[in-house]
Amino acid sequence: MKILLTDASGLTSRQLAIILSRKNHTVHVLSPPGITLTKFTSHVTKIHTVPLFRRDPYVWFDAILCVIKAEPGSFDILVCTQEMVSIISAELPLLQKLGVHVAVPSFSALRRVMGKIAAKGTLEEAGLPQPDSAIIERKGMGAEKIDVETGLFPGWLKTDIGTASQGVRRVSDVPALRIAMSEPQFLQTNGEMILQKEIQGKLLMISAVFSRGKLLAWHACLRLHEGVGGGASKKISLPLPIIATHLIQLGSLLSWHGALSLDAILKDGKDLFYIDINPRIVEPMNALLSGVDLVQTLLDVSLQYTPYTVSSSFEGIHAKHGIEGAETHQGLLALLRATEHGRFFLLLEAFKIVFGLGMYKGSKEELVPVECGDLWSILVMGGLVLGLILGGRRMELWLRGGSVGGYALGEEGWRLICEKVDRREGKGGGG
Repeated sequence: MKILLTDASGLTSRQLAIILSRKNHTVHVLSPPGITLTKFTSHVTKIHTVPLFRRDPYVWFDAILCVIKAEPGSFDILVCTQEMVSIISAELPLLQKLGVHVAVPSFSALRRVMGKIAAKGTLEEAGLPQPDSAIIERKGMGAEKIDVETGLFPGWLKTDIGTASQGVRRVSDVPALRIAMSEPQFLQTNGEMILQKEIQGKLLMISAVFSRGKLLAWHACLRLHEGVGGGASKKISLPLPIIATHLIQLGSLLSWHGALSLDAILKDGKDLFYIDINPRIVEPMNALLSGVDLVQTLLDVSLQYTPYTVSSSFEGIHAKHGIEGAETHQGLLALLRATEHGRFFLLLEAFKIVFGLGMYKGSKEELVPVECGDLWSILVMGGLVLGLILGGRRMELWLRGGSVGGYALGEEGWRLICEKVDRREGKGGGG
């Protein structure tokens, strides 16, 4: 099949390209101008240049409609790999008219998880545990009301709409909170923000695929080592049974369709606290190597073909999941993190990756798996290491900024999408 990915910049897109290509699918990718991760792999057949999504989601959407119409034979499936799911869900009928299959949630369900404040209420209604938090209102330009309990410190201040680690700051007390709120990314927020109490523990990354509210497959992995930008440079699969129960509750409440991912903090090895929801698939390689193919399940749901029992009597507790203990790493994130400490540490990290030492022993690479025979990717990654040696921290910061900037959704973009949907449905504005 011919499959189109909505983003070229993120780690998820690169992993999807590898997995889909190995399944003998033809992979095309939508990419903003400039250097992106999926441009440097033989697993992608064609790159289609489109405008930056963040600047105007509707300009981006019009561009992808043109791409689909112009492509000979069109596409069988479109896979949302980043925040583009927002406008794809809002304008789904236009894609369906072109014969493209896609699995995304209804826009009403999406609104309940897209913003962090809405997600807080959704988690509460679904009965999923989460850290204590407070909503902070900003009234007018530069004026804010800070009325939170000291029990929430240390905590994490988050903008309602934010991608990756953008719009997130750790604050230790009220003075630190005021300082954080004076930063540009928070000053640009005209609405509400959330302060979430910090929970000590390890980050657990969860991904699942649903069909009309029924859980079909899921996976969870623990972040053992943090890479640049808060990403996971080393993971180990950990499919705790309670996660399936939580996913069933959430998926049923929302009647979720397609992929859904969550971040949680695992405290003392047993207690879970959910801290974030992403309405899309996230980094599926660890899941695949642990024995559960989330990508194939998502393709099946996109085509409305599910070789699983999804009748009213279906219990999601029997959904597919992988084994515990599958170790994987993303060397690129580790290299970028090492660059923060200097060239010696960069070279040391590269040496450990090449020879499988330290945390890389017995672990498999997610982004540049040598067994895939992608010589072009290996050469490019080698060039990247050389670039980091020569460019140092400046090069590292440039790579980090360019990646997230390609697919991030801003508060203004989300507001535009919500307002257009509301006008179409005869409702008042608001996101």
